[in-house]
Amino acid sequence: MVHIDAHGDLRDEYEGTPLSHASIERRVVAMGIPLLEIGIRSFSPEEAAFMRTQPDVAIVWAYQLAKGLARIPWERLSKHTYVTIDLDAFDPGEMPAVGTPEPGGLSWYQVLELFQEINQRSTIVGMDVVELCPMEGQTRADFLAAKLVYKMIGYRLFSK
Repeated sequence: MVHIDAHGDLRDEYEGTPLSHASIERRVVAMGIPLLEIGIRSFSPEEAAFMRTQPDVAIVWAYQLAKGLARIPWERLSKHTYVTIDLDAFDPGEMPAVGTPEPGGLSWYQVLELFQEINQRSTIVGMDVVELCPMEGQTRADFLAAKLVYKMIGYRLFSK
């Protein structure tokens, strides 16, 4: 599974529930599914401690991508891959309409390039885009989210 996000979402629970936006990837790991997280820039001490004990979790930090230092471990992709994109992976200047914005995010073209690379290296069997929080009177974020889904479907159906 590939998780493109600003946050690790690896907490055991959040606000008293293990089925939270902040703990969903922990459930994925518990099911034995290898996880590649890309664009992370906010991580709790609990998540860091957990991640160190998990050989099937790989993280590519946003600052590594920004500085050209990232080596994305594409060999971790399985033959069939699910891709989830949390819109807060984007820099807030491009995508302000999210619940938990974090500075220093990915650009539109970085996200598209990541998705294209995943699509070339693996068969994408499912995908989602989450956390759009529309802002009254502003539609640019809504259009970015819609166009991202449109592009992902197009890349998946018409490339390879």
